[in-house]
This record gives sequence, structure tokens and C-alpha cells, in this order.
Amino acid sequence: MIPTEGEATTTEEPVYKSANDYCLNLELKTAGLLNELDEVDNCKVQITLVYGYEYVYATDQHVVEAFNSDGTTAQKETDKAYVVITSEKGSETVLLREKMPIVQGIAVVCKGASYETQYKIISLLTALFDIPSNKISVQN
Repeated sequence: MIPTEGEATTTEEPVYKSANDYCLNLELKTAGLLNELDEVDNCKVQITLVYGYEYVYATDQHVVEAFNSDGTTAQKETDKAYVVITSEKGSETVLLREKMPIVQGIAVVCKGASYETQYKIISLLTALFDIPSNKISVQN
């Protein structure tokens, strides 16, 4: 639903100032979740991200092609420009999507965790972040 003028918008996810803030929040949430497991107490989590935020803006693209007599492309020119909206408040580009940073790896330290508990932690993190188990290290 698009809000009308004067209507407040709500988001389920908080807005982070940087990828570092996002990463720190992920680490805190993940540690809190892991500390809820049996046999886990005072667990520490370190997360590595692949990239920061990525923004995808609307573009207007024009392609002009010239063909040879045999039908193959002789020349191709592409003109691409961002779509800009102008209003009373000024001009701005049209944001289509904001991609959150991708988790590359996770390190977890849980003192006294058994092998079974370490396996549970790895299983939970692979499901939570959709990364392979070889990108997760759990140490005690």
C-alpha cells in the first residue's frame, strides 16, 4: 500500500546508518538466539559480510542497432539514463530496491558446548542465513 500525503509509513526492519550497524545488529540478534539453546551460555558471534548495501535504481534505456546485409549486428549503441522524478520538494532518482548486505561467514564461540550443541548451532545458522556449513565455525 502506498501512503497518501501526511500518512505515516511503517517498516518492519529498522533503518541502519551503515552496513557495519546492520552487521552489529545481526551479531547481537544471532547471539541472543543461540544463547536460548540448551547448553549454550554467553555465546559470542562474529559475522562477515560480502558487500554493503546495494541500491537498484530505475533506468530508461534506448538501444540502437545497425545490421549487416547478412543480418548480423554491425553496430550497437546503448544509451542509459536514471529515471528522475521532480516534485515540489526537488528531484530524485527512483529507487526500485535496496539489497541488504549478504552474510559471507560466521564465527561462534561457545565455551563448554558439546559436539552435539555445535552441530545444532551450525544447523540453525545455515537455515537462518542460507549459507553452507563450511562458512560457519563454532569453537568452544
